Amino acid sequence: MDFELTRLENDERLLSQITSIKTAENIQLLIPFAKAYLGLFYVIDSELTATDKVSLLANSELDDAILEGFLSSLSSDEIPSLEKIGHAAAIKKEYSEGYIILAGLDLIAKKSLADIKKLNPAIIEKAVGFHFSNKTGYSDIWFDYLLAEHPDKVIPAISCYWIAMLKNQATYLPGINLVLSAKPDVRIIRYCILSLLQHWFLCKTKTLSQLLHLAFKYSEVKQFLTVCEYALENDEQLNEKTRLYWMAAAYLLSPDKYFARLSDYAGRAKIKIMPLLDFIVLILSDKNDINIKFDNKIMVQLLRMVAPIFPPQHHVYGALGELDVNSKNVMSLFYHLACSNDNDVTKEIKSLRKARVMKIYSAVIDNLLALQIRKNNENNFLFPDFDVYIEMLAKDNCLQGRSNKFDLR
Repeated sequence: MDFELTRLENDERLLSQITSIKTAENIQLLIPFAKAYLGLFYVIDSELTATDKVSLLANSELDDAILEGFLSSLSSDEIPSLEKIGHAAAIKKEYSEGYIILAGLDLIAKKSLADIKKLNPAIIEKAVGFHFSNKTGYSDIWFDYLLAEHPDKVIPAISCYWIAMLKNQATYLPGINLVLSAKPDVRIIRYCILSLLQHWFLCKTKTLSQLLHLAFKYSEVKQFLTVCEYALENDEQLNEKTRLYWMAAAYLLSPDKYFARLSDYAGRAKIKIMPLLDFIVLILSDKNDINIKFDNKIMVQLLRMVAPIFPPQHHVYGALGELDVNSKNVMSLFYHLACSNDNDVTKEIKSLRKARVMKIYSAVIDNLLALQIRKNNENNFLFPDFDVYIEMLAKDNCLQGRSNKFDLR
């Protein structure tokens, strides 16, 4: 590319409009230069600084006016609202003015990060939308600074942007890794989780399971239950598995109200019981970090629903035999009962023995009662961890149930 010729052509075309460029009155003229600044032109050496990239396209006077225009754009009335930015992103469109805003913010940030927080909150909100919508590969140091030091200036905007996308039927949300990654931002989760659940009806089944899991850890119970009930009242967009997850969440939040509904819906169908069991175990794995209590009555109700479908057994892997994954998940529910210190635990365990459908787990139930007796009567009794507990059951032949079609032969 002949940059000298490009500079001459730009001078000839734009110098007469230099005032409107400085003030960003003619904001469209700044777009290609903002893209150059952000490194979107592959013909420009990536090793150059952002301002030097603009200098390749404009001679000194015009170059200065363009950089001033980037800054002036931060006060422009022509920038679309955050909601419009989100609506456009939902249909994979973008506002090119966003590149100018991103360039302007970068100029300020490189001069003084502290000056970023002094900007009009409205332009920061819009910039958050552009940060996610206008992909550049450029590091938005202003965003990282605000999220770390002034989260109140960006987190509400992130939530508003996502909701705007979801209201326009988005199925994917840019930046959702801030919530669903291995190391999420808990502040964002606390602020956004219920709004995401309320509006993201088209999310994938796995994503819904993850969001519900986070809601159990970081949301207020009554508000969470309200969202669950809204989803179940307006479930025309839910498939069989997502409806099951919503129903299971509602049950854990309000067992007395939703047990019968969950039990009737799940029935004895493996196609429903398997994901139900997986979901319950996922939530149970964080029992010390969630805002509900898995009391013994809940565990007994769940066991009566799922345990008869998955008898205690090992898959047949020859020398590599191990406990069937579904049976292992069922046993984690039994283990929760075994570890309980509640006064009613023995009564609840005995109620399982009386249930005809639990006959295949008779040996496991007997073992539970024996462990409770030992715990109550032996000084310094240490309950075994889960793996040792399973080994004890296997050694005592408590895990021998009828085979089922999921065994590998």
